[in-house]
Amino acid sequence: MEAREGVYLGAIASRAEQTVPFGLLAHLLHSDKINAHLREKVERCAAAARSESTGRDGVGDSADDVAPRIFHEMCMTLLDVVEQAQSPVVLGIDDVHYADTASLRCLSYVVRRLRSARLLVVLNESPHSRRLATLSEAELPAEPLVRFLKLPLLSPQGVEEVMALHLGRAAAQVLAADAFRVTGGNTALLHGLIEDNRSTVEADAPQFRVADGFGQALISCLFRCEPEVLQVARHLAVLDDVPSVPVLAQLADMDQETTAQALDLLHETGLLSGGMFRHSHAKGVVLSGMTAVQRADLHVHTANVLFKKGFPAMTVAGHLLGASRVDTDCAIPILHEAAQQAVSEGNVDFAVDCLRIALQYDTDERRKATTTAMIVRATWRRDPYAAYRLVGGLIEDSRAGHLSGWRASSVIDALIWFGRPEEANELLLRGFEAASKAHDMVAASHLEASKAWLETIYPRRGNGRAPGIPHGGEPAASGVSPEAWAKGRAAEIFRGNLTVAPDVRQLNEAQQALRHYGLTEGTAPLLMAALYTLMYAERLQEAHEWAEELIAQARQGSFTVWHAMFRAARAEILLRQGEPASAEREVEHALTLLPARNWGVMLGLPLSTVLHANTLTGHASAVAEEAQCAMPQVIFETPYGMRLLRARGHRYLASGQVSAALDDFLAAGELAERLGLDNPVVIPWRSSAAQALIRLGDCKQAQVLLVEQLRRCGPEYPRIHAETLRVLAATNTISERPRLLTKASEYLQMCEAPLELSFALHDLGWAWQEQGQYSKGRQIMRRAGLMAERRGVRIPSPAAMRSVGDEQSSPSPQPGTGDMGATEALSDAETRVAQLAVGGYSNRQIASRLFVTVSTVEQHLTRVYRKLNIRRRTDLVGALQNVEPTERDELAS
Repeated sequence: MEAREGVYLGAIASRAEQTVPFGLLAHLLHSDKINAHLREKVERCAAAARSESTGRDGVGDSADDVAPRIFHEMCMTLLDVVEQAQSPVVLGIDDVHYADTASLRCLSYVVRRLRSARLLVVLNESPHSRRLATLSEAELPAEPLVRFLKLPLLSPQGVEEVMALHLGRAAAQVLAADAFRVTGGNTALLHGLIEDNRSTVEADAPQFRVADGFGQALISCLFRCEPEVLQVARHLAVLDDVPSVPVLAQLADMDQETTAQALDLLHETGLLSGGMFRHSHAKGVVLSGMTAVQRADLHVHTANVLFKKGFPAMTVAGHLLGASRVDTDCAIPILHEAAQQAVSEGNVDFAVDCLRIALQYDTDERRKATTTAMIVRATWRRDPYAAYRLVGGLIEDSRAGHLSGWRASSVIDALIWFGRPEEANELLLRGFEAASKAHDMVAASHLEASKAWLETIYPRRGNGRAPGIPHGGEPAASGVSPEAWAKGRAAEIFRGNLTVAPDVRQLNEAQQALRHYGLTEGTAPLLMAALYTLMYAERLQEAHEWAEELIAQARQGSFTVWHAMFRAARAEILLRQGEPASAEREVEHALTLLPARNWGVMLGLPLSTVLHANTLTGHASAVAEEAQCAMPQVIFETPYGMRLLRARGHRYLASGQVSAALDDFLAAGELAERLGLDNPVVIPWRSSAAQALIRLGDCKQAQVLLVEQLRRCGPEYPRIHAETLRVLAATNTISERPRLLTKASEYLQMCEAPLELSFALHDLGWAWQEQGQYSKGRQIMRRAGLMAERRGVRIPSPAAMRSVGDEQSSPSPQPGTGDMGATEALSDAETRVAQLAVGGYSNRQIASRLFVTVSTVEQHLTRVYRKLNIRRRTDLVGALQNVEPTERDELAS
């Protein structure tokens, strides 16, 4: 502040000098604008006052601490300063509520005696100071000589005007709204923001910044207030919600009246809005003036108070995390409770942080085992492999009896998932024994659920349970966990789907589960089982809709594992719906969400789907290749191994590796029989093996397998029944094929199987051509080709399904239907190599059979591809369908 055509004397009262007699006047009158003689008198009076008051109690608290002679001399000196001035005098004092009493009394004395003097005194004080400058208020003259003014905060328009003075009108128009929101119109904070945003003015589009300038201004504002205000501000800075005044008072260790006054001051100065700081940056600034130990102490104190006040466990735990320490064992249960609640809300990071703090400071071995098991369960939600790495130590804890209930079953479930069934079974037996001795029904129910999954994924692995432990049960049963019931029931449904196709009762149960249960950690397995029930019941559209809903819920609830699992299920649904390209993308998304090493034996689900889809589209999936590298070998002891063997077999078959394909199909059948899961609805391995046998010329054995599959899978299962009839047609006479293929097409029209229908129609069209009905056959084949083409699939040639003895019965090509000219261009050597490649022989096997080098075989195949205008080995089957059999007679022998 400057006085125009006058003398301005200014000073800022300091809290540190509040007890120094005449400390304020000494600063106020120490100016070159005052006569040197008067300045010396002021300094002498101030020094004398300090000297006489040294050693007294309550120094500076009252003017009586100053000797009357010294007080009178100082007053007269101040009068001389005003009277001797050649122009009006303006005295400006900021933070007058920190002024010493002697200075205030002296100033009041002078003002009351100079009513006609050219003097203006401007005092600035906080209305909520503990002291309130009551002495100066009581002894100042009455109005109109004295006016009390309350300065309001700047309005939004005022903020814009101030910013325009410093940053320009254009920048002010862009930044003013944000500046007002952050400062509330506080001038000091606004100037700090102006400094933060000076560098943005030159930009075409200024970006609002809150940085060091704002922080320094905020700290300055707080430190100019009473200590209680800063104390309240610091406690507000560590809270996420607005506390009540009683709670805040207890946190700040103050009475409620003082706390309320501090809050009012913070609101009136614009630092708070709605009880909290206006900007997130402010919290860090307020706490930055504290050491790390002080901040930790603040969080611990806050946690203790909030716990005693009955605040939620997650709120209390948040402050323990802020302190990064636990002072008492009583905090461990709070951290456990907070972690469980955080997991249920999808906040896995918070849960794991709570548990790690608990594990770090806990000394009880049994409780530490429980904490580790909780970490496993929380981490499993999005990274099973990371959780699995902690299981090693928990196995010993389980053997020592430190874990029970779901905590023990979480270890067992991890062992089941990652292919360690023997250890899982051992811990199950130990758990059942301990639960039986303790009569712990809840622990037994969790163990029963894990045992059900062990028997589902590794059939015949589970071998009994402890006497007296109930099996299964309803969710409302006494002492049985609803979560354990849902988990066990899910395993039973999965096992049922692997042994027989769903009936009406199972379908109704699945639909009710999907309608009535939301997605939680406990219900997820049951919902997955229900989804597969719909799939196996050929309710594909309904299953697809539910998969969409479950994926949305999993994404919203941060269920990463189940999100990926539901996507894998949707991929299989899409594959069954005749959308292999979409199924490929879905599997890639699932394996991106949850990398292959996290899937354990469950990797068979997405991997079998993508391999089958790749076979249909002809694509080579990098994701599938990577997944196969991470695949545990124990997967071939599970139902997922059956699916994987069949999918891989079809991949081999499409690439011409017929012998390898047959090996995989037969291995899948052997595994299905060994596991007691030989259900064609789930894995029709016989029709797959029959296709390979037909390619190898063994139609008799193919028919044996197909007849057996028809016996096991009647017309009530139209998809598999039709597939069996279609393959069977390739082993029958030309006259019988149209009838079988027509029946297959009719069955496929009863279910949602467009790709299978296109294959059957294509074979039917070819069969009609074999009987000489070329026009009818071409029309049907054209329709089938369009159906498959829309889905990005190339229909395999019927020659792939034809026995060797029927090759000569192929229909003569009609104009426009064959490519005899191309095949006739092949040399004898090229034809022999091509036919052996079609027979499933590798390049090395072909070279050995023809007594040539592998390089020669590769050169022959290259020329064959060029002459037939094809790109890959799988296209040879169709390209050679009209070639007269030469070397094939040898292959048949």
